[in-house]
This record gives sequence, C-alpha cells and structure tokens, in this order.
Amino acid sequence: MRRLATAVLIASLAILGAAVSARSQPQSFNGSVLLGVKGWGNVKAIKGAIGHPTIRCTNASCPHHNLLLRRPHVVLTEKPYTGWKFTGWRGACKSKKARCVLDASHAPKDIFGDHSVHVRATFIPVAPGLTREHPIPLGTPATVANGLVVRVNSANANVQLGTPPPGGSEYFDANLTVTNPSGRSKPTWWYGFAAEGSDKLPYGSDDANGCSDPGPQPPLDTLGPLYAGQSRTGYVCWTIVASEASSLELYFGLGNLDAPRTTWFALH
Repeated sequence: MRRLATAVLIASLAILGAAVSARSQPQSFNGSVLLGVKGWGNVKAIKGAIGHPTIRCTNASCPHHNLLLRRPHVVLTEKPYTGWKFTGWRGACKSKKARCVLDASHAPKDIFGDHSVHVRATFIPVAPGLTREHPIPLGTPATVANGLVVRVNSANANVQLGTPPPGGSEYFDANLTVTNPSGRSKPTWWYGFAAEGSDKLPYGSDDANGCSDPGPQPPLDTLGPLYAGQSRTGYVCWTIVASEASSLELYFGLGNLDAPRTTWFALH
C-alpha cells in the first residue's frame, strides 16, 4: 500500500509539473500583420512577431510586408530617416505616438483562419532635396549620398546648338559644380546622376552628353577620378522630349538600400 501511495504521489507531481511547464511555454498564435510604410523610415516589430524584423523603406511608398506573429499582442516602433518626420499610424493603430500597440486576437480571420491586421506608418520630408516635389534650389550646394557636394549653377531649356534636335525634342543643359571635400579621391562611378521629367523615365548620366556635338562648353569632366579637395565645373546636356522641359529635375543617388538617399536639385 505504501508503494502504491508513493507511486500515485509521484505521478500526481509529474502531471502538475507538466501543466506548470506548459503554461510557462510561449503560446502559438496564427496571425499576421500586413505592414505598409509610406516615406523614408524604419519600422521594427519589438514584440509579438517572429524574428523581430525591421522593415526599411527608402522610397515614396514601399511594398507591404507580411509579419508572421507568435503572440497576439504586438508592439511596433518607428524611426524616420534624417530629414524625415513620422506623422502617424493608420489601420489597426490610429495614433501619432512612436509605438503601435495592438491585440491581433480581436482582428477578423482571413480565408486561412488566421487573424489578419493591417497597419501603415507614414513619414513626410521636412528638408529640401529629399523628394522631387521639394528639390534643392538653383545655386544652393548640397551633399549627396556619396559624400560629394553638388551645386546646380544654371539650367537652360531649348538650347540652340549647331544641329537641330529631332522633331518633338529639344536640348536641355545644366551647369554643375561638383566638389570632393573628403580626404581621398572618388572614382568615376561616383558621378551617378540623372534628370527626370513628368513621364518619370530618367535621362541618365550616360545621356548627359547626348546633345549635338559640340555641346555647351565646357562639358563636365566625368572621365577621371575627383581627387581630395578638387572641384569641377561644366555642362551636362540632354536631348529630351520637349513637353518635359518645364518638369525636368536632376537627382543624384540610387534611392535603394545600398545608397539610401536620393538628392533632388531644381532645374528651374
């Protein structure tokens, strides 16, 4: 009888221990947050999501990201890029606070039976040069993503050269000063720039001498490296669709995660 009582006690303790252990383990949860980011900034899931991912956006609007959840209680935080400002959350969170705190268990289920929540973070520019709509003014120098300082000295539409442009087109030039303020030389490819008009198709740096030869003088030298402390001034010239002359703007930078800042310069 004593042995039987001892066995029953041990079994009871084992069951109790298993129940306590089960309650201490993280509970699984079938759900997700569909996160959208508008403007330049980061959103990090610091609680609830699998892997605590950080979503980075360096564009006017980025594709939605699906954050898989391990718990229904979710906390998201935001951080704008330099020159940008966070304006608020939309969707499941409607707040201007830095944190979005939500309970996904109250969200409706999707076709797979998972709780699905929609959230969007919005950032707006507060400094010139960050968007096409608010470029650096003519004559104002600005540092671009690669550390060079660029100034657009002048810009001219409908430039008259020796050979007329093709029908429906015109020549457009810009006089630039590019300075390397760093202590080391910059290779030629640091000159990456383009102009863009209302059709949103870029006239790249490879097209910058795409005018009748000889073009505006002197041309900007983009062939050799720019040495420490050196400046260069010269013209770039594009053959553009004539209807885009009034909307043409210049930009430096790639606008992606490798070079996350694109700097826009006015050409008017």
